[in-house]
This record gives sequence, C-alpha cells and structure tokens, in this order.
Amino acid sequence: MRSIRFTIAKNASANVIRGGASAVVAIVLPHFLTRSLGVDRFAGWALMLQVAAYANYLDFGLQTAVARYLAGALELRDYRRCSQVLSTAVAILSIAGGVAFLGLGIIAWQLPHLFRSVPHGLAGEIGIGVAILAVSAAVGLPLSAYSGVLIAMQRNEFPAITIGLSRILGAIAVVLTVRHTTSLMWLSACVGGFNLLGSFIQYCIAKNLLPDVRFSIDSILRTTTSELVRYCATLSVWSFSMLLVSGLDVTIVGLFRFSATGAYSIATTLILFFTGLIGAAYSAMLAPLAVLQARNEYSRISGLILTTTRLNSYFSIGVIVVTFLFGETLVRTWVGPGYLAVTLPVLKILLVAQAIRLVGSAYGTALISLGMQSYGLVSVLIEGFANLILSLLGVIWFGPVGVAWATLIAAAIAVTVTILWVIPQTHEVRIDVRSFVSHGIILPLTCLIPFLLWLVLRAWYRRTIQIGGEVLPVAIVLLLTTILVYRGVVSTQRVKS
Repeated sequence: MRSIRFTIAKNASANVIRGGASAVVAIVLPHFLTRSLGVDRFAGWALMLQVAAYANYLDFGLQTAVARYLAGALELRDYRRCSQVLSTAVAILSIAGGVAFLGLGIIAWQLPHLFRSVPHGLAGEIGIGVAILAVSAAVGLPLSAYSGVLIAMQRNEFPAITIGLSRILGAIAVVLTVRHTTSLMWLSACVGGFNLLGSFIQYCIAKNLLPDVRFSIDSILRTTTSELVRYCATLSVWSFSMLLVSGLDVTIVGLFRFSATGAYSIATTLILFFTGLIGAAYSAMLAPLAVLQARNEYSRISGLILTTTRLNSYFSIGVIVVTFLFGETLVRTWVGPGYLAVTLPVLKILLVAQAIRLVGSAYGTALISLGMQSYGLVSVLIEGFANLILSLLGVIWFGPVGVAWATLIAAAIAVTVTILWVIPQTHEVRIDVRSFVSHGIILPLTCLIPFLLWLVLRAWYRRTIQIGGEVLPVAIVLLLTTILVYRGVVSTQRVKS
C-alpha cells in the first residue's frame, strides 16, 4: 500500500512541477506581452498559439498507450515487447507529425480567408508564426513517445525537468526578444525552438536509461499496430471531444470577435494553470493503476478514485472563493485594466465550469489507465458536441461570455451523465454512486457556505448602512473557508489510512 501511494505521490509531484513550470510561463508571459504587443497583436499571439496547439491532439493518446503497455512489459522484463510498442508508436506519431505539418500549413496559408476580422497586415505574420510552430510540432510528435517511456519507468521527474525547463527558457527568450521586436514570427521561433530542445533531451534520457529498448523498423509489427490502434481509437474520441470542449473556444472567439481574443485567452490561461496542475497530478496515476489492475486489486483502485475526486473538489472550491474575492485585483495587476471587462466575467464562469468538469477527471483517468475508456465515450461526446453547438450560439447572441457559459452548461451535462450512466455501467471498478456524490461533491460544497453567506450579507449591508471597508469580512470568509477545506482534506487522509 505504502509503495503505491509513494509512487503516485512522487510521480504526481514531478508532474505538478512539470505542469507548474508550463503554467507559470503561461501566467508570466501575458504580463509582459499585453504591455508590449498591444491589443490586436496580443490577440494574434493568442490565436497563433491556439491554432498551433491543434497538433497536440494528433498524439491520439499514444504517449499514454506507450506508458501503459511498457509499464506492464517492464514488470515482466520483456524488452522485446517494449521495443515493439515503442517502434510502432514512433512510426504512427511520425505519420501524425506529417499530417500536423500539412494541416497547420494549410491553415497558415489560408488564415486571412479563415479569420476575416484579423487586420490584413497582421494575418500574414500570424500565418508564418503558425507555420514555424507546425515544424516544431511535426518533429516533436514522434519524440513524445519517449516521454511515455519515462512515465512507464515511473521516472516522471525527467519529463518534469526537461519540459519545465524548456518552457521557462522559451519564455525568457520571448521576453528578451519582445524588447527588440514585436514580430510574431520571431516569438514563435523562440517557443517552437525550445519545445523541440526539451523533446530531444527526453529522447536522450530515455535512450540512456533503457538502452535495451530501441526503435527499429523490424520491430514495427502489424499485431502491435492493431493493438495500439484499438486502444487509442477511443482515446482519440476522447481527445476529439476535449478539442471541442477546450480547444476551440479561443478560435471561435477569434472567428467572430477577434478584438476580444486576447482578453478571452487570458481567462483560459488561468483556467489551464489550475486544470494543468490537477491533470499533471492525475496523470501520475496511470502506471500505478495499470499495476494494480494486473494484480486484480480493483478495490484499491476504487478507493483511489474516491480519494482523488474529493481532494480535487476541495482544491477547486478554494480556488473559486479566492478568485471571486480577489479576481478584479488579480486581473488589473496581471494584464492591466484594459482587459478587465471581458476577462473577469469569463474567468469566473470558466472556473465554475472546470470545477464541475474535474469532478469526473479522476474517474476518467482511471478508465484510461485500465483500458476501459470506452465506458466514458458517451459522456465525453455529449459534452464535446454540446459545448461546440452552445459556444457557436453563445458567441453570436452574447459574445465571448456566451462561449464561457456554453462550457459550464456542457460540463454540468457531462458530469450528470457520468454519475447516472457511466459509473453504474462500469462493473469492473465498483463505485457507490451515493458515496461518489456525497464525498466528491456535497461535502466539498459545504466550504462555500461562508462565501455565500458573505454575498447575501454584503447585498443587504450595502442597501442599509454604507460603511467603507471590506477587509475584515473578506479575511473572515477566507479564514473560515481555509478551515473547512483543511478539515475536509484531513478527513480524506484519515479515510485513506
């Protein structure tokens, strides 16, 4: 028991450092770029990164598949099997890299016609930047398989260091470059170049740690290809659904309201900061859960799902309270008052939406790790298409804030489907629905009571007696919320032990 928990904790810490470094970069860069690039050019920067990020969805879950299958093969010391899985994955990802380069190249070429609201002089610059990032993605995709190798070895600290450091160095390069030029082409070269450097270093580390596992054409087998394709088929559907949920929002805003693209992307950056940390921690469960499955210890898997769901909910509640209390000050300090009108309302809505979505994240991660992701297809597809349709209607009727509301509504629908349909259907991993709802949702929601009471009292207070100053009441709300969150986390730890 201790070894599994220690392994998950170690890997989670490494992944959080990795995700945290990328998130810190995403947080720090807008502080400089919003002041250096101007509204339109910063919107172009945000749109360029969003479009280039579509290449990541062509991973098809193969990095996860490599981690899962290699973890089992390494347990048996079957290095021949490891080489077959790795070689096949690299071959598939190389084809995906070519597709990414071609697809992004077409978007870069046709960008002025696709995004007609982009200023003419800026469209060509964004297109060249997308093309540069397309080259980085095309080379980086096959190298990403070696990140799966390190994760399978449960050496998550190496991807954490290499990817985190490459992101930080890329950000430093961007900050230094923007002092001399506002060209999006040069800025994209900084990002793409250091991303490639991090991928290459991971490749070298994996080769050094596991010399018996290597890529070779002879190791690419039809049976292994079929196995990976079958495993990744449902993961690809998951990935496609996630694209519809969180990968198109900035693009949709760019298509209809280009001037608001930068402000909306600032809100999504903060959301990705928090969800990235949680996602990094969850990804640490992949290899250990695969080991528990091999041992047929499904009761421990169920316990881990309930524990991580509850801890995540407490974390989300704390973030929501802090943001609602200090969000205006945060945005003003971070990117200036010019982005406040769009960014703050979108940020608040998206925080609630992501808190709802993350209720099912631990369960979804477990399904993927156990090769049971097909059970979750219904909920992710419903969420994806609901989010796309509602986002298009929302941006037309309500502007950028309508896209955020679409994300919230779609998340609520998906979690409802997961609780009422998916969990009862998954017989291998038995989880009591009542326990899931009470411990993962209802108990953490009690931490909102001080904040909700404060909102009611403040509304009444402002109508009756006008006395300035909210420092003491806000401090009391924060103290009470912190106590409730702490008690919830401690009680969770007691349940674990």
